[in-house]
Amino acid sequence: MNEQWKMNPAVQNIDPKKIEIMELLVNQSRGKNMEDILPDLMAASSRLAEQGIAFTNEETGIIIDALSETMTVQERQRLEMVRNLIL
Repeated sequence: MNEQWKMNPAVQNIDPKKIEIMELLVNQSRGKNMEDILPDLMAASSRLAEQGIAFTNEETGIIIDALSETMTVQERQRLEMVRNLIL
């Protein structure tokens, strides 16, 4: 499993609680289609919200980039449309 997203310099400044949830989300979502990933992303955001924390746009972008690594071209295109709506 590719962990290259963790090499992004921005990850070094992210709260460890967020990184833990990001890792869980990326690991659970690998190989899933986009329709199955969106509920996972929403659930992760809800878990953070319960702790009074939220993903920034940059953090959401890192997650989306990590998730798109294993997607087909068509799924990536659809994910980009979603990214444009939420970021």
